[in-house]
Amino acid sequence: MVRRRYVLWFATLCVSFVLLGIAYSEIQPVVGLSDNLLVNGNFDQLPFDWFYPNHFVARGWDRWWIHGTVLPEYDDVAKPGGVRAKIYVDGGHAQVYFKWGNAYTAGLFQVVDGLTPCRPYELTMYARTHSLPGAYPGSRIGLDPRGEQLTPDGAVKDMTALQRTVWSREQTALTTWEELSVTAEPLGNSLTAILYASPLPGSKEVHYFDTYWDAGALRLTSYPGDRLPGPLGVTSGFISNVQRSATSTSLTVNWNLNGTGGTQVWYNVVPPPTPPTPITSTFQINFSVYFPLIARGIPFTFPQQTALDYTSGAAHAAIISGLSTGQSVHYIVVARRLSGDMCVTEYAGPYTIQIP
Repeated sequence: MVRRRYVLWFATLCVSFVLLGIAYSEIQPVVGLSDNLLVNGNFDQLPFDWFYPNHFVARGWDRWWIHGTVLPEYDDVAKPGGVRAKIYVDGGHAQVYFKWGNAYTAGLFQVVDGLTPCRPYELTMYARTHSLPGAYPGSRIGLDPRGEQLTPDGAVKDMTALQRTVWSREQTALTTWEELSVTAEPLGNSLTAILYASPLPGSKEVHYFDTYWDAGALRLTSYPGDRLPGPLGVTSGFISNVQRSATSTSLTVNWNLNGTGGTQVWYNVVPPPTPPTPITSTFQINFSVYFPLIARGIPFTFPQQTALDYTSGAAHAAIISGLSTGQSVHYIVVARRLSGDMCVTEYAGPYTIQIP
């Protein structure tokens, strides 16, 4: 009997410790990292790199702060003997930086290479801030489309990169993990992922600030609705040799691109015109009077699109199916490419064909 009580007591104690540990570290489901382009996005590669005077920064990342302002202390939340709570999202480690009595504008950055220009990439990261009630976290994440080093030595002296960065929304709640996200297109083969925090005190009391980051990822994504951003103008040779062939149920469009880029066909299917209804005169005459059909201008809107095509090579093709005899298809060919220092969408057309 005593042995049974001991076993039950021990099992209960073990379960309690497990539940306490889960609540303490607030572990969430681990995000699949197979397609994650960040190096050490979950901050679990050990050891953390040491920097003077007593800073520890996760491998693959560099610290930054505004030159001439407060430099917070960087650390691993799970460092043995550390003074910060072991708070993380997954894996057991997270990056934290903190300061007592002074706010800071600082963070981490990482340049990610090997990307495709003018394709959308999404950066996600969990953020968390500890401070006194009323403080504002001021944490956000961003992508610099130029993909350049934010600073060579940690101190940011030129604000240009931060000003051109595409930013997420800002974190608003204290002591809560929030997932932030932002999407941008590289203007070359690189993007710079930037973790940014600029907290504000909520009162005149002496404040402390802890900024936590964990479970980050950079992944190739798509545009909303798998539709390229709106075109700026007619192409000047980038899209060429637009050809078409039609059957009673489909339309095939072929074209060439003078370079690489995402491309698709935008189109609108218009039903056959309805024959005019004969109007019979009220006069006693032996024939009917038909009002002529007044041709209406059909607006060239293109609410539908074919699948995005990123295949390499000059030749591209798209098929619009489910058509029927008598319908008209208005369409343009669109393509997105790098032009100078920006990504632009161009188009060729509009074209119209009636299904035979």
